[in-house]
Amino acid sequence: MQHIKETEAKRSKRNRGVKIWLETLPSGPMARAGFIEGAPYRLDINNASITCTLNATDSNRKVSGNAKRQRSIIEIHNKEAEQVFPAGTRIKVVIEPGLITLTEHHESEAQRDREKALVNAIANKSITSGSLFTGGGVSTEAIHETIEAAGIQSKLVYMAELESKYIEAAGENCLAVDRDTLWIEGALESHQAHIFPKVNILSASLPCAGFSTAGKSKHKQTSEAHSGSALFGTMNAIVSSNPAVIIFENVTEAQNSPIYQLIEGELHRRKYRTFSQVLDNTNTGTIEQRKRFWLIAISEGLAPESFEIPAGEVNTRTIASILEEQVDSELWAENDYLKAKAERDAKAGKGFKRQLLDGSETECGTIGRFYNKKRSTEPFIVRADGMERLLTPIEHARVKSAPAHLIDNLPKTTAHEILGQSVDYLQPVKITEALLSIFLKPAFNQ
Repeated sequence: MQHIKETEAKRSKRNRGVKIWLETLPSGPMARAGFIEGAPYRLDINNASITCTLNATDSNRKVSGNAKRQRSIIEIHNKEAEQVFPAGTRIKVVIEPGLITLTEHHESEAQRDREKALVNAIANKSITSGSLFTGGGVSTEAIHETIEAAGIQSKLVYMAELESKYIEAAGENCLAVDRDTLWIEGALESHQAHIFPKVNILSASLPCAGFSTAGKSKHKQTSEAHSGSALFGTMNAIVSSNPAVIIFENVTEAQNSPIYQLIEGELHRRKYRTFSQVLDNTNTGTIEQRKRFWLIAISEGLAPESFEIPAGEVNTRTIASILEEQVDSELWAENDYLKAKAERDAKAGKGFKRQLLDGSETECGTIGRFYNKKRSTEPFIVRADGMERLLTPIEHARVKSAPAHLIDNLPKTTAHEILGQSVDYLQPVKITEALLSIFLKPAFNQ
């Protein structure tokens, strides 16, 4: 017979260290293990555990009781116990015949380990990271390069991605990836949890198609039905990697979804403090108007009271200023079918409007994953003669403030897909800068 439960070390009101209280009914697990009122036992306090051994030859305690409540009680109340379990420590209690063993709860130990690991990483100027749903590595590189710019070595320990063409693009072009980076390819939830190594910082962008309004309309599914199983792989990776900081990103519709409510609730239970914010180009000065929901989780012992990215500088660059000087003449087209569709939509009272840009604009609307399909509501450059074209992949990168090398040597369709499902590059930059401003304060290492 074995019984496992959880308790907590309470702060003593009598200046006697901590108090740990165990009690049982006559039919309860302690009683069935022999720990009944009056039974002698030996209390041993070791470096990492406390044990109660029943009927030992050198017993130094007796099980007490409460006759009125019919309870058998073991009370550990001294300063020695505080050296093993400081007040507030979660404790795992294993009860078996003749023996009770108290050790630190594995989740409490995980919190202590990840916080200590990040403090040491900052002190040693070397931070490790992992990346889930990496895509082409846009956000992954932004985080990596911002850490490096602060004079701290950044090491991408692993990246995980479903699609081969995207992870291969990241492996080829993303500056965060080196020869030691572990590639984890395939559905996240299909991998065993133990393969995700320990890291200080973890970034994750769950599939957005199930959250966005367009995605729900296309797939006729809720976010849970479309990509809900990714939640399990994500949590497996978080538990295994045990990061002190987690950076989540998604479309704005995700922030009130059941999946993110579950993620946030579980992170709170595991002693992370969470902060959420929707960022757009008013925070970054980027040309593209791309709103994104960010959820930042920081281990409780290191977390500030508040965390927010302020508004930034207003962009004054025109779209014309970021256009390539020479483009293939074949890119220009009449697009009569799109013009006809726009007329039909207007007559039908639909809210769809085309983004026809002459280059004088300082902003453009969101560009999605399938931009190369020439969808009617995404940006087109228009010449004086009425001919139209899409932004080139390099121009697409520029309106997102993303380095063009991230799409080097990629087919046009793949390049647009990687950029279209990624982020405004400066958003993760701003977030990482804000995190480092907390971690590099002198008080952080104390």
